Amino acid sequence: MRMKSWTILAALCVAPIASAQSGPEKLAVDLPGQPAASPVSIANSPDPAIGAVVSAVMPKSGGLGAVKGVPFSATQTTVREQTLADGTVIKSTVEVQLARDSDGRIRAESTLKQKSTDATQSHVVAVWNPTDRTEISWVTGNPHASFANVLHLPELQLNGMMGALASAPPPPPGSLSHSLHTVPVAQSSVPSRDAASIHTETLSTDTIASLEVTGTRTTQVVPAGTIGNDRDFTVTSETWVSPELKVTVRQLTSDPRTGTVTTELTNIDRSDPDPALFKPPAGYKTMDLPNPLAADSGAKR
Repeated sequence: MRMKSWTILAALCVAPIASAQSGPEKLAVDLPGQPAASPVSIANSPDPAIGAVVSAVMPKSGGLGAVKGVPFSATQTTVREQTLADGTVIKSTVEVQLARDSDGRIRAESTLKQKSTDATQSHVVAVWNPTDRTEISWVTGNPHASFANVLHLPELQLNGMMGALASAPPPPPGSLSHSLHTVPVAQSSVPSRDAASIHTETLSTDTIASLEVTGTRTTQVVPAGTIGNDRDFTVTSETWVSPELKVTVRQLTSDPRTGTVTTELTNIDRSDPDPALFKPPAGYKTMDLPNPLAADSGAKR
C-alpha cells in the first residue's frame, strides 16, 4: 500500500506540470476512483526536467525537517550514462537551479525541452515549504501555464511516503515513478533487503566545491537468482554530504542494469536567495491537489 501512495504522489506532482508544459495535451496517469489512463510511452513520457525538479525537492523534505539559517543557491547537474550490449552509449544531462532560503524553503527550477521552433523556453519550478508542509509547482514561459499546483502533505503521511520510498524496490525503467525514484540504488535495488549482502563504509573527509564533505560508500551484492539473474552482480552508491550546509554535494551510483548516475552541486552561493523566487509569478492562480494518501489505510489523520 505504501508503494501505491508514492506512485499516486508522483503522479499528482508531475501530471499538472506536464499538462501545462505541452498546452492542451494531457499526461495520462492513474488516480484512485478514475478510469485507467493510457500507459506512458517514450513519445509522451514526462520531460526529464520535470522528474529532476520534483526529485530535487521532495527527498529533502523527509528526515531532515527544516534546515534554517543556512541558505544557499547552486546548480545541480545529473548525468546518466548507460552502455548497451551492442556498445551504444546513451548519455543524458539535466541541470536544476537549486536554492534554499533562511527559512528552510527549497526551490528547484529546470528548463523543459523545446517541442517546437518557438524560441521561448519553458521552465518548471517546484518549491517545498517545510513549515506548512506544502509543495507548490508551476511552469513559466508557456502561454498555457497560468496556474500553480499546491500539494499538502501532513507530517505523518509525509513520513509514511518517505519510508515507503526508502524501503521499496525501484519501479521498472520507463515508468512514471522511475524518474522520481532517487533513493541511492545500492540501498533499494532488490525486493529482498538482505543485510548480509549490503556493506557500508565511511570514506575519508574530502573537499568538493570548496566545501568539506563526509562520504559513505554502500555496496550491495545481488545474489544469482534474486531477480532472475544467472550470476551475482554488484550495485554501488557513493554519497558526499556537507555537514555545514546539510545537503548532498555529490552522489554517484553504478548499477549494471541501468548504468551510472552522477549528481553534483556546483556554483554554490551562500547568500540568501531572493524571496520572490519562492512564490508563483504574479497573476498565477493556485489550485489545491487532492490528498494523495487519504485513501491509504496505513496513513493516520
